[in-house]
Amino acid sequence: MISAVGSALAPNYYIFLACRSVTGFCIGGNYGTSIVYAAELVPVSRRAVNMLILEGFWTAGSMYELIVAYFIMDLHNSWRWQVLLTAVPCALMLILMHFMDESPRYLTITDQPDKAMAVVVKMCEQNKIEAPVGKLICRDVRRGEYGDIFSKPYTRESIIIAILFFCNMYLIFGVIILIPDMMAYNWCEMSQFFDTTYVNDLGCTVYTKAEYLFCMVIALLYFPGFVLGTVFAESIGRIPGFWITIYGSAIFTFLLLWCMSTWITYFELVMLILSYAAYNEVLWTYAPEIYPSYMRATAIGVHNGIGKFGAAAGTFLSEYLDTEAIEYSLYTFAFISFVACVTSLFFKLTDETKGLRLTDSREEEVVDMGRVSYGSLDNSEGGVGA
Repeated sequence: MISAVGSALAPNYYIFLACRSVTGFCIGGNYGTSIVYAAELVPVSRRAVNMLILEGFWTAGSMYELIVAYFIMDLHNSWRWQVLLTAVPCALMLILMHFMDESPRYLTITDQPDKAMAVVVKMCEQNKIEAPVGKLICRDVRRGEYGDIFSKPYTRESIIIAILFFCNMYLIFGVIILIPDMMAYNWCEMSQFFDTTYVNDLGCTVYTKAEYLFCMVIALLYFPGFVLGTVFAESIGRIPGFWITIYGSAIFTFLLLWCMSTWITYFELVMLILSYAAYNEVLWTYAPEIYPSYMRATAIGVHNGIGKFGAAAGTFLSEYLDTEAIEYSLYTFAFISFVACVTSLFFKLTDETKGLRLTDSREEEVVDMGRVSYGSLDNSEGGVGA
């Protein structure tokens, strides 16, 4: 929030750039942590739905930004107002954070069993069920290290997930730049329905209100895509869900290379957004489930960071290549989609995590197939397994 306000008040470009760097750093840390936090506090049956809710608010945040831009774009120094109003949700989060409890798994691992049990009792009271008695124990007290993520027995899954994160964020963030440019450069005569991007007296490229409205429609399409990904993950499983969404993404990306008609192009874009969003939803549902508690946050942080490199590459290359020819950007999208398709073939049906409970160690996950989990009674120890 502070860096957003600093960006709005920046007296020159360099201070603005520094403030935006801090903003990006903090958002990156927050996003991965929120996914892990949510995964550890919800039951197995609602884990995918909870991810859908999180992604739904991601869509709401995108809509908030576009609506603000639409209404303030004609103001003097509108970009300052845009960045300043972006800090409003951050201020709201500062208030809401005081009503959030720490993850009981984290509290147990860090030798704070009394605080962990207090959270468990509170959760039981709110759900009107009987709280467990005894003490919380932890079967694995290790803390996550970066070297653990790509070491055995996680090597194969971690490499696959890392590549898929890079590809997914390349596609999702790159298309945000690609679509307005497709209209601006009249790809497949798309600009016939819109007043498109223009260059003002200061030499700045300006989006029109019509383009912002179109971007709002595109942003709204992400949510049904997230719903579709959740349906696939919960009905047929995470791995088959990967195959369907990734290959769907590739098919519509390749189809977009050929301009058959303007309306077909719009249809392909709609299907493209739906498939990218569904792919993203399955990915974020699956990734926290394959790692034990002691290293889950570290692993998700690493994969999220790798994904952000993909996002940076996608936006940069799209912006650069679009000025040469839209086809050049589409070629990179097609190549990245092909890489994702090939990578997904290395999944095995035995990698499925649907219905498995989050575990404390890989050994526990393999032996018990997820049946031993947080909240299960350990009679031999007189406590509750965390």
